[in-house]
Amino acid sequence: MRQGFSWLALALACSLAAGCVTAPSGPGTPIPADLKDLDRWQARGRLGVSGPENGGSGSFEWRQRGDVSNVEIRGPVGIGGVHMEMRGPGSGSGGNPDLTLQTSDGLKLESDAAWAELQNRLGTSVPAGYLRYWMLGVAAPGEHQWHEENEHGVATLLQGGWRIDYQRYSDEPGARVPMRITATSGDARVRIVVDRWQLGQ
Repeated sequence: MRQGFSWLALALACSLAAGCVTAPSGPGTPIPADLKDLDRWQARGRLGVSGPENGGSGSFEWRQRGDVSNVEIRGPVGIGGVHMEMRGPGSGSGGNPDLTLQTSDGLKLESDAAWAELQNRLGTSVPAGYLRYWMLGVAAPGEHQWHEENEHGVATLLQGGWRIDYQRYSDEPGARVPMRITATSGDARVRIVVDRWQLGQ
């Protein structure tokens, strides 16, 4: 009974906090010192997208397993509800990974047709080959530039024609991951707030 109460208290604390980070404590699931080597994680939160032709807001859930990314986006404006599955070889190279896109209205697209539909719904192109790294607050392999945290605590990454401002990080020891991100490229802007991270799971 006492153990069940402890788990309930933890869940309540996470839901009341601005963000929550959990990491596995069992054997065989360590968190690497360099998060770019972390290939199992989940993130859940909210996002807003604005572009020259479209935009909107909604929620997302991202599950990373090796080179396979499964992303669920729900939103009443702009993109609507979609499920994306992205898998190599483009992951991390700046190129487009293979994409399968399923929409809430029953449409299923693959490859170039899927990317075209996603860009149409978002109103901007998506730097998909970089995203799994940028979400963790690290640069993707390849040319990039970092600007250290300014007086407001914002660190900036420049890569692939995008500027990514990391406006807030978790303060969990050993698991410093982004909680608030703004990415801009030309007229396109993406704002991400992560409510919950699960690392190594």
